[in-house]
Amino acid sequence: MSSYEGLAAMTNMVSSDLGPVYGSGINSAIGEAVSCKIIKSFDPQVADSKYNETEQLPEYIEAMIPHQVWRKTIYRLSERHPGSTMLSAALQHIADQGYQAEMMSLSSAPLHTHIFYSLLAECLENMSPANEENIHQKLEELITAVCRREQTYLVARYIFHGVQQKLGAKAAGIRRIDDELETYMLDNYKRPQLAINIQLLLSGLVVGGGNSVVDAAASIIQEEYAATGDVASLYNEYHGAVVSGKPAPPVDILRNVCVLHPIIEQVFGHLWDTTVQKMRPELANKYIWLIAYAALCSNEPIDEATKDKLQQLVVQLKEVCQGLSIHPIQTQIYQAVPKILEWISVPILARVVLLWIRDVATYDNFTYYDTYFTSSEVPVLLLLLEEIAYRHPLLKPLVFSAYKDGFESQVPGFSPEKQLRLQKIIINRIALLAQLDYALPVIDYFAAKKEQIDE
Repeated sequence: MSSYEGLAAMTNMVSSDLGPVYGSGINSAIGEAVSCKIIKSFDPQVADSKYNETEQLPEYIEAMIPHQVWRKTIYRLSERHPGSTMLSAALQHIADQGYQAEMMSLSSAPLHTHIFYSLLAECLENMSPANEENIHQKLEELITAVCRREQTYLVARYIFHGVQQKLGAKAAGIRRIDDELETYMLDNYKRPQLAINIQLLLSGLVVGGGNSVVDAAASIIQEEYAATGDVASLYNEYHGAVVSGKPAPPVDILRNVCVLHPIIEQVFGHLWDTTVQKMRPELANKYIWLIAYAALCSNEPIDEATKDKLQQLVVQLKEVCQGLSIHPIQTQIYQAVPKILEWISVPILARVVLLWIRDVATYDNFTYYDTYFTSSEVPVLLLLLEEIAYRHPLLKPLVFSAYKDGFESQVPGFSPEKQLRLQKIIINRIALLAQLDYALPVIDYFAAKKEQIDE
């Protein structure tokens, strides 16, 4: 008995002696001190050995779980000893008791498969009522659980991929969540190669296996530029499959944002970026065909009706490329309105038109507003943005961003009164955007800008 320290008795004595002096706060201090002592003296090998003999949690673990301070102790132990079998079982038992929300911030929780699946299921259940205005807030829990480690990100993407395969056209919600996860990884971890490698693996393609589609996609992602040779390789594979009737490579590779956006930028970038030169028609044709294929086709075999729609979209993309003027005058914009209203019925065309509108409005320090704005009417560009937001909910964030450009602008030739009139008109457009189920981002934006607005 020489090793007995009597910690329990000493703790109770200290608590009873100091409680009347320091009040209830002493219990928290003592709890933290005992927790640190447990963490320091815990031996995972001994604990696992005893647990493996009975495959039952010790009674003291059962007694600790109802109390938050001791649950936190178990969490801290699991962070320090992620490979412990006994602690893994304890975490599972805690999750089964309904404390999953506490475990979201644990870096060790996703390492335990059974716990990770429970966390993932709860996150998805919490996201079921999400809409366009709050989806990013609802995604925070999922991102915390999934994007902390490469392994959990891969498992989650694998699960979502399997669900999409089973549900087919009914998997739009899961597909959206999957896309948002990938976008988060790309924006926050700056590791596009990880995202595309996982996408390739899920598509059944081997990274570094000499596949021309894989090599071309990887090159575009690494360079952030769609070189002619890479695009030609992709075109030969996808277009060749359509012509021959053979199975095409997975369209998900082409739809990857890090692959598709550079292709779009090469063809249409001259409309909103002075550093991008307009492509020769014979080169642009392959780029445009790939954009149309990515926007329209799926992994299902292409029938004749789909081929006709694909050709029609190719024609429309060419019309947009040739029909939109670079930094047009007001008369040219009015002349193009009928065609623009026709084009923006198609999501991919609406995105191109939106980026063009944003450049026209902001070019050369908002020259468009300085030249054409009058307080008697709403600028036609703002009306077109409103129409795009109405037709395509997924483009609302880009439309809102374009509105914010105008609201925050300081047009050099404007008097304060004229600048205020422009801002009032843009606020009215933003209010209409809020009515289209996009209220929360609008409220957050103006809450952050309230001091600037008061000035």
